[in-house]
Amino acid sequence: MVAVPLIRRWYFRLYCCLMLLAGLVPLAHAGLDVAVVVSQRSGPHGVFAQNFSRAAASLGHRVLDAGSPDEGLDDAVLARADLVIVSGEAALSAVLRLHPRPTLAVMLGRARFESIRRSHFGRPLSAFILDQPAERQLRLLQAVMPEALRAGILFGPERVAASAFEQAAEALRIDLVDRVVDDESGLMKQLEAVLRSCDGLIAVPDTLLTTPGSVRSILLTSYRYQRPIIAFSRAYVEAGALAAVFTTPEQVVTDLIAWLRTQGGGRVELPPVSEPASFEIAVNRQVARALGIKVASDEELLRFIATGVRR
Repeated sequence: MVAVPLIRRWYFRLYCCLMLLAGLVPLAHAGLDVAVVVSQRSGPHGVFAQNFSRAAASLGHRVLDAGSPDEGLDDAVLARADLVIVSGEAALSAVLRLHPRPTLAVMLGRARFESIRRSHFGRPLSAFILDQPAERQLRLLQAVMPEALRAGILFGPERVAASAFEQAAEALRIDLVDRVVDDESGLMKQLEAVLRSCDGLIAVPDTLLTTPGSVRSILLTSYRYQRPIIAFSRAYVEAGALAAVFTTPEQVVTDLIAWLRTQGGGRVELPPVSEPASFEIAVNRQVARALGIKVASDEELLRFIATGVRR
């Protein structure tokens, strides 16, 4: 007679334990295992990694440090990851030599990403590139120079994003004055041809056109022709460009986290190659004064870039 209550209590305790485990297991790790590889521990890649780790963990994902090319990569972490995030070109190249896990590259330009992707056809691979949309760059020119009608631009041999600029220029009713630079020896000829016919020059992050020598020639020659440069980084503005639109490592994290919110546990659906949604601008007002250009406030510039409407 005593055994029955004891058995009942044992079953009740077993039931409570099972219910507790059923409730705790999903809470333990409902997100993705995300491996992160950085090209460098310091600088922009380090800033990205630190901000991303905090933000992704807050969504319930488990962020795993998989190393860097200099330190070596953690092969075991990469092999079991649901998603591999790589920051920079060196990290991407290193990871693609290993396991074919879904890989998302950040903190690199379109030209370098597309070049690497062509060598790894069929791999589950995409990117959040740093290149700004062509319309955004052209609107910045219009924002700082409302009277500008002709935008100059130089492309490298592969003419990356040329069609996007042509479409954006047509939509914004800007004439595009463009030339192709096949090698550094031909830079000055094509640059001067563009500067003679444009109101302002759009600098794009083509590998050939971003060497220290090329940037120096572009800056000095554009100043001699009294043509402002719309660039793609704060450093370019500090060196002498009039203005730039760009995306910071923190903003890359913002865009990446917005996409991660669409992903649950299990299979990852990589996004298409995407341009930045988040951005900021920089203006060199000393250069503006030297060129005799009166530039609106940053707030007004940002509003025009976003809406195309002047106050």
